[in-house]
Amino acid sequence: MDEISAGAVQLKPEYIVGLSILATVGLVAMWGLFWHSVAKSQSNVMDILKSPSFFKTVTVMGVIAATVVLSLAGRLEGNITGAILSGIAGYVLGQLSGKHENEK
Repeated sequence: MDEISAGAVQLKPEYIVGLSILATVGLVAMWGLFWHSVAKSQSNVMDILKSPSFFKTVTVMGVIAATVVLSLAGRLEGNITGAILSGIAGYVLGQLSGKHENEK
């Protein structure tokens, strides 16, 4: 046995498909809630779509979903998964602190 598979739980292909479907359903539900909120607030959709923060949010959501599915499927090692997720957390927190500094 190689080092990676010795400590990892190997998931069956049907579980990997199930995780992918679960991640997709979660993303679709989040999108549905987002657009429902946009419709309720009567915001201008084009302003939202042109916003840089919109693309940042979409990218972060996609990377997190893909990382979780690949990690649970055993395609990514734990340290790589941790590095990706901690990088995203650092990016998001850095963006928040940058906005906070600008408001002062």
